[in-house]
Amino acid sequence: MNIPKEGKEEYIKTHSHSELAKKWGVSLLTLDTYAKEEGWDQEHKLYWRDIALEVLKKETEAYNLAAVKELLKAVGISRPVGRPPKAEVDRHIAIEAKIANEYKDDVERLNKLRLVKD
Repeated sequence: MNIPKEGKEEYIKTHSHSELAKKWGVSLLTLDTYAKEEGWDQEHKLYWRDIALEVLKKETEAYNLAAVKELLKAVGISRPVGRPPKAEVDRHIAIEAKIANEYKDDVERLNKLRLVKD
């Protein structure tokens, strides 16, 4: 195999794994398999994710709204602060509807009891 032992850093920082495979004289499948076995693929993803976050942070400082939205997505916040998620709102509406139905059923039951006493 033509993959150099010290090729880890080059693999992690490369833009194109296919070009790297050509440079090292191996198939892309061989390179990917080797990288998965050695854990290089995860380090590659983390490296580029960190770079992307740094770029988004710099663009956010320049008040680029698209970058702000992407950064919020990246950190797991997809809604403005203070606005509850749709699932939570739907759950709250369902609970209110259930309470209203139970109240209506109780009022009807009590009305029937009054009719019997009269």
